[in-house]
Amino acid sequence: MLTLTLNFMKKNLLKGLFMLGAILCYGFAQAQTVSGTVSDETGPLPGANVIVKGTTNGTTTDFDGNYVLNNVPSGAVLEFSYVGFETQEVPVNGQSTVNVVMAESSNELDEVILIGYGQTTRRDATGAVESVKPEDFNKGVQVNVTELVQGRVAGVQVTSASGEPGAASNLRIRGTTSIRGDNNPLYVVDGIPLDGRDITANSDTDNLGATTPRNPLNFINPNDIASIDILKDASATAIYGSRGANGVIIITTKKGKSGAPKLSYNGYFGVSNIARRIDELNSAEYREAIVIEGVNESNDFGADEDAFGDVLRTGYTQSHDVSFSGGNDKSNYRFGLGYFDQTGIVENSSLERTTISLDLGQNLFYSEGLGEDRVRVDTKMIYSLLNDSYAPITNDAGFEGSLIGQALQWNPTRPLFNDDGTFTQPGNDVRNPLASLEYFNDRSNTSRLLLNIATTFKITSGLNYKFNYGLERSESVRRTTISPQLIFGSIFNDPFTGEQRAQGEVNINNLYATSSLFEHTLNYTSDFSDDRWKLDAVLGYSYQEFLRRGNRTRARNFRVTELSIDFADVIQFVNDPDDFAAFAFNDPTYELQSFFGRANVGFLDKFLLTFTIRADGSTRFGDNNKYGTFPSGAFAWRMSEEEWMPEVVSNLKFRIGYGITGNQEFGSAFSQNIFSLGAAIGENTPRQTRAGNPDLKWETTSQFNVGFDYGFWNNRLRGSIDFWTSNTTDLLFQLAPIPPSPNARFFENLDATIENTGWDIAIGGDLISKENMIWDLTFNMGFVNNKVKDYNDPDIFTGDINGQGLSAERAQIIRNGESLFSFHLPIFEGFDENGNSIFTDVDGDGQIETGVGGDDRVIAGTAIPDFTIGINTSFTWRSLDVTANFNGAYGAKVYDNTSNAVFVKGNINNSRNISRDEVGNGESVSNSNAVSTRYLQSGDYFRLNNLTVGYTFNNLTDFLSSLRVYATGQNLFVITPYDGFDPEVNTDKSVDGIPSLGIEYTPYPRARTFIFGLNVNF
Repeated sequence: MLTLTLNFMKKNLLKGLFMLGAILCYGFAQAQTVSGTVSDETGPLPGANVIVKGTTNGTTTDFDGNYVLNNVPSGAVLEFSYVGFETQEVPVNGQSTVNVVMAESSNELDEVILIGYGQTTRRDATGAVESVKPEDFNKGVQVNVTELVQGRVAGVQVTSASGEPGAASNLRIRGTTSIRGDNNPLYVVDGIPLDGRDITANSDTDNLGATTPRNPLNFINPNDIASIDILKDASATAIYGSRGANGVIIITTKKGKSGAPKLSYNGYFGVSNIARRIDELNSAEYREAIVIEGVNESNDFGADEDAFGDVLRTGYTQSHDVSFSGGNDKSNYRFGLGYFDQTGIVENSSLERTTISLDLGQNLFYSEGLGEDRVRVDTKMIYSLLNDSYAPITNDAGFEGSLIGQALQWNPTRPLFNDDGTFTQPGNDVRNPLASLEYFNDRSNTSRLLLNIATTFKITSGLNYKFNYGLERSESVRRTTISPQLIFGSIFNDPFTGEQRAQGEVNINNLYATSSLFEHTLNYTSDFSDDRWKLDAVLGYSYQEFLRRGNRTRARNFRVTELSIDFADVIQFVNDPDDFAAFAFNDPTYELQSFFGRANVGFLDKFLLTFTIRADGSTRFGDNNKYGTFPSGAFAWRMSEEEWMPEVVSNLKFRIGYGITGNQEFGSAFSQNIFSLGAAIGENTPRQTRAGNPDLKWETTSQFNVGFDYGFWNNRLRGSIDFWTSNTTDLLFQLAPIPPSPNARFFENLDATIENTGWDIAIGGDLISKENMIWDLTFNMGFVNNKVKDYNDPDIFTGDINGQGLSAERAQIIRNGESLFSFHLPIFEGFDENGNSIFTDVDGDGQIETGVGGDDRVIAGTAIPDFTIGINTSFTWRSLDVTANFNGAYGAKVYDNTSNAVFVKGNINNSRNISRDEVGNGESVSNSNAVSTRYLQSGDYFRLNNLTVGYTFNNLTDFLSSLRVYATGQNLFVITPYDGFDPEVNTDKSVDGIPSLGIEYTPYPRARTFIFGLNVNF
């Protein structure tokens, strides 16, 4: 029985083995090699994933979009996937060649996001990252990057310094983190981290004051930008280490694509006028005010003038951009040429920009054995030439005012011209604004080159080495002249004639800046060895060098009165040392050496981990703190992939992250001993101006973020919500001179913390989604609470206030337990029976102490808003499209230094103008205009930023692909209780390098603009 059983088992075992062998032989006999090309509508797609569905057998396409896959069963299904495109499944059916044309994904979750030294999708992002594409940019006259994204992203606030063409602006990502360092984010353009300092030379005249350089990002043509990716939390920005504390903005310019050559033209023409005027008196009202206030009637000169209206004009803007692009399976190209010309609404102000952009890509070294190209070379270049012209509007002019102040307080009954046609120049601190325009000339020329050359070597499938070289170079010259024909300010005695003369002045400022970047990165992407895991890792080394130098030449006291306003161009030398001074600076070379790495790990297509670390070594810091390490980690769970999730939930992702970043954006030599020579001719003895600190180091910001991304009903309703908190320590700060060098400043790291907490909320939805009609609406809010903690040193004062009798006045304070940019002011209660101001006796000691730091000053609010909002909507019906962008801010205060300095009640007694609010208000003409809450107002506003209506004509002819015409209205209205020019303003009123915020002082007013444009694609 046992023998029979063993024989039966043996017989069946041999039979089973035979059948198994036959099956295996049949399977192998049916296995084959499949090859092909993966492309999109414009050409091949390198790096696309190809896998035999249900197995781990896969590969990626080469630089030409080709793939070869062995051991493919004839009945298998190939799965093709690529970031930003719909995944496709294609049955093999015994074919040896399978070509696929990928379609771009309409799923927002597949949107590509750049994260620094790599990319991901919105689906796989673990940090707080937002991407803004050209179709979502703000429309209208947008000169620089900051204007394109205003109101588009939760937690991102943009505040312009003024309405000047190309004006400087502040962009804050999740609040303010620094007292003395720069609070703007790091900008990375085509892989090159920019030197964030100004590229246009400054101007500072003895009589008119200083101006703020225009936005350093003006050199980029918005039409050349392909995407703007905003990294908000530390888990995303830690890859940039000591420069990531304020967030990172990655700007990617457009590149050429394989396919037929394409020629495009974009152009528009616009007109602008002032959006809002201040209520100064006209001539009739002024005459009535003289009677009401009992002022001497001799202040009525009999004329009827509108000086403020005379310095304004209708501004015109034109923009023209042409691009030509194309390529094939080996190379691609794009060439762009842009011209932009904007004349401001104030006379003599303009911005002219010419840009050239070039993108070239080339595959090299084809390998027969591998069937693909080994090397890819990409070259990008941006060259710009900026010609700026400035009106005489400055940040810190005295009570006589720069142009806007002069025009506002000009007596409307005083003639602007004498009977002989010359300018009325009464002197006695009264300036004729039209004479200022005629006899003042300020212009600059700035060239900037940004060059990036990247070479990628494919070592093996999924493993690439990349060398990246970047060059940023700018040169700027600025010439400012004041003709002796302009009579104001200081007078000098001519030693030859003994006569008193107006000085006249010429300033020539030059600025040169260069940075060089050398980077090596090694990137590895999972090759599908296990379909349960995905890995994307990068290791890198970076070295960047910054050079910056400049000089200034100033001459004055010209004895020839009749000089052309362009006389700066013909001056060759000045003989008299008393009338001439020259200054120069050369910052020590600033170097940054970095080692960094990141790993993105995915498991089961629903669990995501990111680990990042960067070590930075910077010459900006002391010998004892050259290097710092900045780590971060983040986790995400795609809950919507769980089987128990209801079908109505199309996307639900939980994110949590923590990281440490730094801020080193301050002077390049503040840790070193610095010496300078005296300004006077013959004063050649060096003197120490800064004492070195070997322990100085970067500011450190630790940030925690937790959030959810959500989508319902196939993402018809979608959005995100984040809670975050950050703490900044080791605050960089400059101290007063210390012994034994009485003139030397000293930098140290303060023992204090700046805490920011907040919420970012975004919600969007497709209100209508039909074949011929689409209407979407998005809404975002950013909440910020800022506080100074653990600071036990004396209060710090900033926010310089200008005006008659206001010397050395400050409006803002840095104090423990309070927000940065807090206003510290006496409380204004009204006027007494004599018309003098009444202030609250806060401490009840019977003494009114209203000076800077006085006991009767209180914290009266902050310039930081409690929250900002953005509302964006677009509507498309067939070929008609309508888009609108609204933005606003609430909870901030604005200090009206314009009224504090210009509209002083005593002006009417001194033959100057005042505002309508001051007439008959019970105030005495001899009352003091002391700094107080009288001039502090709510900065709340809600603005219709732009509204665009367009119509597109498609397939008009064989050579004309599409033509779109459109009209845009910009700054159409603003709802605000603020009665100044505009609540969104930030005149630079910093003190000793300590920034201010939310102070208005006779700024360049904002414009309302209408443009008409044309887009053509051939």
